[in-house]
Amino acid sequence: MSKYRIQYSQNDDVKFISHLDFLRTINRVFMRAKTPVKFSNGFNPHLVMTIGLPLSVGTTSECDVLDIELTESVDKAKLMDDLNATCPDGIRITAVKEAEGLKPLHLIDSAIYTAHFNTDADIDIQKFIDVPEFLIEKKSKRGLNMVNIKDFIRGLVQIESHQKYGVEMHINAGNFSNLKPELVLCAMSEYLGFNATDIEICRKKIFFDNGESVF
Repeated sequence: MSKYRIQYSQNDDVKFISHLDFLRTINRVFMRAKTPVKFSNGFNPHLVMTIGLPLSVGTTSECDVLDIELTESVDKAKLMDDLNATCPDGIRITAVKEAEGLKPLHLIDSAIYTAHFNTDADIDIQKFIDVPEFLIEKKSKRGLNMVNIKDFIRGLVQIESHQKYGVEMHINAGNFSNLKPELVLCAMSEYLGFNATDIEICRKKIFFDNGESVF
């Protein structure tokens, strides 16, 4: 038995499919590529696979990861080529490495996103950065709660953009504390008094709790 960590991208062609649809798609990719995948035991066997960080609908990614267990060792380059040959438009395998001994994906702790958008007003992002507290309504397993969004933001900077405005945000992500980039934009919009349109959000990098990149 061997375990592999696979990095993949999801572009505009698939950004509106749900996480469940993505799981169905990636399962078919492995089956069509004739990958020697390991199945779980029980009445309803499924691939022994872990998705690093589910992607929100409407968001693209350059850095998503999954761990997959196989029944035998395979050539990593051939595995990548075989999977890409069966991937639909919009999903691309970008790297493969052996996952034995690597930190488990449930320890993912944060992620970097970029957001490009048009605005109807000038934005002074530093004003939002400097404010120590901005309360938002955030949904959790226990219901809706008021939380300080600034506690979830690790970094926020303006970046070059092909549109009118662009920001890069480093925010909490994972099983323990998670913030959607859309909420950051909503908070900025409310505090700074602008409307954002033609929004394009992309996940750029994912990190473990010790700051190490997942790939």
